[in-house]
Amino acid sequence: MKYYYTVDDQILVPHENKSADFLWLHVEKPTSQEISTLSEEYQLPIDYLSAILDDAENSRVEGLEQEKFKRPILLLLQFPYVSTSPSGYLQFETFPLSLIITADNKLISVSNRHPTFFSKVLKQPLPNNDMSNYINLIWQIVWRLVLSYNDHLRMIKDQVEKLEGQIQVSTKNKHLYQIMDIQKSLVFFEAATKANLQALNNLALSPEFQKNHAYRNHLHDILVETEQSMISARIHLKLVNQMTDIFSAIVSNNLNNVMKILTSLTIVLTIPTIIGGFYGMNVKLPFASRDDAFFLIAIGTLVFCYIAIYYLRKKNLL
Repeated sequence: MKYYYTVDDQILVPHENKSADFLWLHVEKPTSQEISTLSEEYQLPIDYLSAILDDAENSRVEGLEQEKFKRPILLLLQFPYVSTSPSGYLQFETFPLSLIITADNKLISVSNRHPTFFSKVLKQPLPNNDMSNYINLIWQIVWRLVLSYNDHLRMIKDQVEKLEGQIQVSTKNKHLYQIMDIQKSLVFFEAATKANLQALNNLALSPEFQKNHAYRNHLHDILVETEQSMISARIHLKLVNQMTDIFSAIVSNNLNNVMKILTSLTIVLTIPTIIGGFYGMNVKLPFASRDDAFFLIAIGTLVFCYIAIYYLRKKNLL
């Protein structure tokens, strides 16, 4: 699927059909034929477009050795994506997004999943400054991509806090599965933000960005936010790893408490069984010849049960 956008009064406006003066072309879930066509039409290296077909593709930049952008430039970053894990819980993954600056100063983005943060990019007007629209658009896309990590990390934090309250009384494995999904998400986030940070640092060292003060200022904010996301993902991962150990201890302790209560109840319920067994024998026993023998035996049994319960509760066994 192809989406064309132009600029009208600093607002990104979609076009249903291809326009020669488009600013941004976004291609989603491209086929091999579409990739070949785009490569020929815009004189792009085919690996700039096909890289997103590999979900494990790492972040990188290419073509930055130029003093001026006369050949296509690739900025490949990883963006967060929400999905549902096999165990039924929210899981956050990362997928590659290719941002290609063409020789005629147009932006082409390619992804195999829909970047949800694009909705915020489209709603925000391009700033009025001394930079060109396509550069402003690139900064806006990268900025929203970076912020989306922090948004998703806040969602993970809320999940962790909710999970902390649930595992206090948990004896089931379902919470362990949820922790595993969160761990997996944070591993993806830490690796992706680290790779993004390296790619953006390489971008900052390119001649074109080194000599332009406005470029450096925008990129500095993006680098700071990316580093913050990486550190935050790392901290959350450590906390969740600790939670796994705590969860195992809590589950084990809860099971021990359940077993302790069941064992104590078994002891108490054994008393009537023993007494009933004695009076089931065909021998002479106390109170056996009395008319009220049943009530006396029942009262005696209850007294013994009460004494056993009192003793067990005193020893904190019930």
